[in-house]
Amino acid sequence: MSALSNARHEKFAQLICDGKTYTEAYRILYPNNSAPNQSGYNLYHDARIKARVEELREEVALRSVMTMSRKREILRQMAEGMLPTSVYNKDTGETFDALQALLADAKLAGEFAPDKLKIEGSNLKVVFEIPKRDEVIEGDWLALPDKPAPSAGEDRENAPPSLSDSEDDAIQNILPEFSL
Repeated sequence: MSALSNARHEKFAQLICDGKTYTEAYRILYPNNSAPNQSGYNLYHDARIKARVEELREEVALRSVMTMSRKREILRQMAEGMLPTSVYNKDTGETFDALQALLADAKLAGEFAPDKLKIEGSNLKVVFEIPKRDEVIEGDWLALPDKPAPSAGEDRENAPPSLSDSEDDAIQNILPEFSL
């Protein structure tokens, strides 16, 4: 299959492959649409669009330097201390950051989920679609009550778990681009 004949549909498929949600992609292409969630959903589930998205993802996968399983194996070895996260070349004096190279390859391959997902409305039904899975998980959207974390003197038994400052700093050193 070559590019779609409708330029906006082709761009929509490309935006989906770039990691945008169907709502974000539709909002970019049709900024004045009053229902981008539903319209994006409908367009995304069009058979021609789905086929084009899959074709684009296959092209990206073929251009990837490494498969996802190979990257995960390398990351596992880095986490266990079996492989260094950076390598110094004595001949050129350059340092190569292996972890950043893996992140760059994953971004180019479209393996990152969108940074955020904005959901609006009061009666929502949430459908999670997980790539490369055969099943669709459906559930009702439940609003969680806003409950602040207890202060120093309060009961911490019912408090949600949180990271200590040292744990947060350690994670930020490993993944500096992401914030918790």
